Amino acid sequence: MKKLALPIVVFISLFFLSCNNKSKSNEVIKGTDIVKIKPSLELIWETDSLLTTCEAVLYDSSSQTIYVSNINNEPWGKDGNGFISTINTNGEITNLKWIEGLSAPKGLGISNGKLYVNDIDDVVEIDMTSQKIIRKYTVENNPQLNDITVGTDGVVYASGSNSNTIYQIKDEELTVFAADSLKRLNGLLHKKEGIYYLDSGTQQFGIYDTGSKTFKKLTENIGHGDGIYKLQNGDFITTSWKGEVFYINGTDWSKTQLLDTREQSINAADLDFIPETQTLLLPTFFHNRVRAYKLKFD
Repeated sequence: MKKLALPIVVFISLFFLSCNNKSKSNEVIKGTDIVKIKPSLELIWETDSLLTTCEAVLYDSSSQTIYVSNINNEPWGKDGNGFISTINTNGEITNLKWIEGLSAPKGLGISNGKLYVNDIDDVVEIDMTSQKIIRKYTVENNPQLNDITVGTDGVVYASGSNSNTIYQIKDEELTVFAADSLKRLNGLLHKKEGIYYLDSGTQQFGIYDTGSKTFKKLTENIGHGDGIYKLQNGDFITTSWKGEVFYINGTDWSKTQLLDTREQSINAADLDFIPETQTLLLPTFFHNRVRAYKLKFD
């Protein structure tokens, strides 16, 4: 029995050390020390300046295509000059006006071969094969539709920044999914545990619990929140429209500022992320370019 004691102790110690290491995504073990690692961003490319007032990007892994919504000047004007572009993963514009005739296109989402785009008070449904608008879902009373997220079941969710409401499109019908007394709801991200949200009015990041039907704040002081992405390690990247990018720890909700381009008047709008290459895609709104950054851990 004594011969088994040491291996058992070592096994138990390694087991708990392994569990502890997994729970802290920003720490690594070097020898006998636990060292905190710091996330950072490195600019790797940017497009040219033809993507006028680019608000959102969406990476389609099936085609390795990046879709870009371009407001083309007035953020909430019904002027009909907005468009959707496609670019490749090297930052080259492959089709500047893949779809035209929109007004102020913003959040993007893909469901069942359709691209959904928020356009002020319409959620526009586009057939991705024919490149044609096939349906519009209209919301009354100036909701200022902003971000879009799609559940694993294909249900589409859209945020209304003026109405502080989450809308749902299911079975070709738009309904109210959730509403709250937030100040300016924007970013949405659907995951199995609920819908994460950013409220630029209160500068908070939180989650809508679909079971209890309640909004819960997770952290605050994240600027004019715009886009959300959840990394494979359970942490998050969020953007603040005025020009900041934050890394948020998914365990204790602490945050690290990864980028600040406010002094250069370069915005940071609705992001996306390519996990295979750890590439952050960032539309810069009035800077009229999409930038790509490598996420690194030092």
